[in-house]
Amino acid sequence: MTAVLSCLNHQQPTGANPRVPYVQEVLHLARHGYSFQTREVLQRIVMGEQQRIKEEQMLWRVGGTILGLCLGMGDGLQLTDLFIGMSGGAIASLAHETMSHEDRQFLERCQALWLVGNNSPVELAQRLGPARSRILLHDPDWETPVVFNHHQGHRGDHLVPLGNAGNLAAGFADPQSLEVLQRHIGGEDLQTLQGQLYPNASHAVAVDRVTPISQLDALELDPYAPAFLAQSRPVRIQNAYGTSVGYQVPIPAQSDF
Repeated sequence: MTAVLSCLNHQQPTGANPRVPYVQEVLHLARHGYSFQTREVLQRIVMGEQQRIKEEQMLWRVGGTILGLCLGMGDGLQLTDLFIGMSGGAIASLAHETMSHEDRQFLERCQALWLVGNNSPVELAQRLGPARSRILLHDPDWETPVVFNHHQGHRGDHLVPLGNAGNLAAGFADPQSLEVLQRHIGGEDLQTLQGQLYPNASHAVAVDRVTPISQLDALELDPYAPAFLAQSRPVRIQNAYGTSVGYQVPIPAQSDF
């Protein structure tokens, strides 16, 4: 991830207020953008798959009874019950590391384990701690500023870049998982999900410290500061590569991260 946070030791250009492309659009995204709705998607998939399996079981049992009658087998077919009683109400608190073997099997069978598996928002929050805020960073080599989540937990502070769920969430890239999503989530809702923010966990970076600074300090340290200060709070970010200025905004109330 040295390329993404190389700006922590980047020599900033001198000059008065250099232009930052698309800064207003990125600021608006950071302040108002929804995170990927993992809990809602999980609940809709689990409840939908539960209903589908129940209906399939009924068809198998009816078919078995008819076949049994035709063959003179009054007791029908003894089929193994494939339905796993995963409670829809428990989905909101579902944790990857505390799932039962049956829960994992159910999510694997309906191609939904990616929602709580490695590098998912659920797993990331468990591993790095919850996201406390969003931080914008800009480097002159980047086309636009980048929005990061600032996570704090027992492993310290981490910055995780946010991107587009359609490009980063594993379920959209896997044909079987995408088929399940399309089965239970309508076209417009699916497009909305694809456009939501999603963490790029493979590019998470540990930082030593994130501390607030004054606007005057930001103006002295970062020539790009004027483009950000009206809608964000400046912070100093320190890690092994050096020190940089970032611009912090709160996570929207309607968003999980």
